[in-house]
Amino acid sequence: MRLENAPVLNLFRLEINPEKQEIYTQKVEKYMLNAKNALFMQSGHEDQREYKNYLIESYQNDDAYQKHESLSQVQQFERDLKDIVNSQVKVKLYPEFISTKPEKLAITHDNQYVVYLIEIGVQLGKGDEFANAVMKEMKTAVEKEDGILAMIAGTIMNQPNEWFSLEVYKTEETYEEYHKTKHFKKYLEATKYVVESKGLHLLKPDCIMDQGEIFYRP
Repeated sequence: MRLENAPVLNLFRLEINPEKQEIYTQKVEKYMLNAKNALFMQSGHEDQREYKNYLIESYQNDDAYQKHESLSQVQQFERDLKDIVNSQVKVKLYPEFISTKPEKLAITHDNQYVVYLIEIGVQLGKGDEFANAVMKEMKTAVEKEDGILAMIAGTIMNQPNEWFSLEVYKTEETYEEYHKTKHFKKYLEATKYVVESKGLHLLKPDCIMDQGEIFYRP
């Protein structure tokens, strides 16, 4: 699905009660696999700190998002979270780029997939330069690398120099091999003087839902 207009893109940071991590995993899996109005959803926890969870979701437009929010099972899930989550922060993102493989995904917690969530601070005045480089590289990565399933990038609303990217790989080996490619090294060279800060979160995905062949670029 090639999107002509900017979709809805949200990121949630959640700190789960450590004693209820398994309950959260079960509930978020059920929630995401039944989210028919969503284009893409991914929930995962940090590899060394299971209580730190991240959920990213995308919808074709605000109407689809509102339909999702109005569903009784969604409202029940949000009520359930109150007894599971110690803290929750929602970050509204402006979508800069989305590309996923043609195959639909409905992946549960028992998997070997690897997800990296990256926070990037870009120098003031260098946003367009960085955007052009990262969008070109993400598009190439999904098209050329079999083991890369999704590349998503967005900026924090009203903070265009604060970027997030989500990258989904079939295995850790896929991730390592990708970083040896010429096109990735070219991207690093093109952006090394425009990136001020970078934070990397290795996530173990608990669930991935993808409608397949999603593409958006402003």
